[in-house]
Amino acid sequence: MQVSGLHSSGETDTPTTPDTRPSVTPDDTAARDARFELRDDLRPISALERLRDCGLTVLSGGVVPVIRNGRAGFAGVVTCGSVHVCPCCSTSIRRVRQEELDQVGQFWECQSCGLVMMTLTMRHFERQPLALLVEQQVGAWRIGFGQNAGRAWRQAKVTFGVRGFVRAWEVTHGANGWHAHYHVLLFLARPLSTGRVEELQHLAFEVWADALVKVGAYMPLETGADGKPVAVRIDAPDRGESGTLARYLMKGQDGKTKWGVAAELTRLDIKTGTGGHRTPFEIARAAVLPDANPRDIALWREFERTATGIRSLYWSNGLRKLLAEMGFELDDRTDAGVAAEEAAAGTRLAMIPAATWYRHIARHKGRALALLRAAERLGVVGVRTLVESWGLVWGADVMDAEELPDPKPGELPTAADVLRQRDRADRRDRADFWRRAFAQLDIEAEAKRFAADPEAPEFRRRAEAAKRADQRRVQVAVEEAAAVADDGRAVAREEFLRRRRIANAERADDRAAALARVRERSAASAQE
Repeated sequence: MQVSGLHSSGETDTPTTPDTRPSVTPDDTAARDARFELRDDLRPISALERLRDCGLTVLSGGVVPVIRNGRAGFAGVVTCGSVHVCPCCSTSIRRVRQEELDQVGQFWECQSCGLVMMTLTMRHFERQPLALLVEQQVGAWRIGFGQNAGRAWRQAKVTFGVRGFVRAWEVTHGANGWHAHYHVLLFLARPLSTGRVEELQHLAFEVWADALVKVGAYMPLETGADGKPVAVRIDAPDRGESGTLARYLMKGQDGKTKWGVAAELTRLDIKTGTGGHRTPFEIARAAVLPDANPRDIALWREFERTATGIRSLYWSNGLRKLLAEMGFELDDRTDAGVAAEEAAAGTRLAMIPAATWYRHIARHKGRALALLRAAERLGVVGVRTLVESWGLVWGADVMDAEELPDPKPGELPTAADVLRQRDRADRRDRADFWRRAFAQLDIEAEAKRFAADPEAPEFRRRAEAAKRADQRRVQVAVEEAAAVADDGRAVAREEFLRRRRIANAERADDRAAALARVRERSAASAQE
């Protein structure tokens, strides 16, 4: 018998009826709009082609506005599936993963098993590039807790009943540079007492510290001046009365939001930094401002280069299989699949051919978002009213979304289908003719105004705007080249320091061994 869980389609076991649809609040809409606007603003400064194409490039044929549970989206456009760098895809993916982890946690606790959250951090400084920190972090994990784990951790897994883990990667930036850390949800065969949690925390620190030193990172601190754990912290959530997964208290956007362990693992898109630290999306919002600090732009590009390809969540080998054997079905979709399906699911409202999309919507910043707002307010009527206000012809430039069955192989279109296609083609041709004619008249009128007064304020403003845009492009290119050069020097310096630390440690071992031999010889001579 299958217990409550996410199916491959991404929906929960509880059906959504009109009476139980989740309400879309004004705050939800404002947050969605902010994400769309941030993605649009990131396109000019992003080095990732798939982020620049996300939400704009047509897959094939055309774009279909859809609506589901009061929230509109687009089917037929590319979604990048970038969980770390895309504001829109990140939210869709993290929301689905959070729901999945919440359900997994509830199920695991119902089996009288235990859960603890282990947070692993490392010392870092402003001069260290993110790529180096991530390399050391990954190497230390592999040596300490991963495939090359030593006897200490292998024995601890048996002693404390560790059945598996889910690991999330997170990074912020502050006065001391990038702060990369892991959140690891450990699945235990039984709950642990407070004393056992402290014992596991101390053992995990010894394993983590030894692994960091071996990869050339700085020796971490076990506790701070206030006595609180620093490098390794393990929290055991309380069991709720309803048997659901216990929650951690952490600040959301309003400083009061209550998030659970699943949110701590997944919802980096809604987090804000604390203690002077900024999350990547906070850096992104600063980088797209008109008077943005070049340092913020360089930080965002450094994050893009490093974070791309890093898994948002990593499930330990065998944990998914174990949950399946216990009767819990997991969502097996990839991050890219989640982003695409979440954006495209819903009732179709219209069909926008690729030519119309590129010419009249994709090239005009804000129009795609305006379409979503119109669809959410008035449905098909809102979409039609808006596109017609842009001078487009309904039935030619934008067409009804007809729910037609796919033709069977070898089946020919009916006469009605042929007539409908001819009618649409005729209306489209007439609309294109008049649009080109009016555009030509506008061009001729503007040419006459320019010939009569080339120094008119309108033309001067255009020339100055074009000049400023060229200067800005040159400035950004110079800053990017300087940032890459600085990163290279920082990497070289850190690599030199790392090798010097390793060499010093090896020389210290050699000196200790030599002194030991001298003492042994002296003792032997004294006995003779």
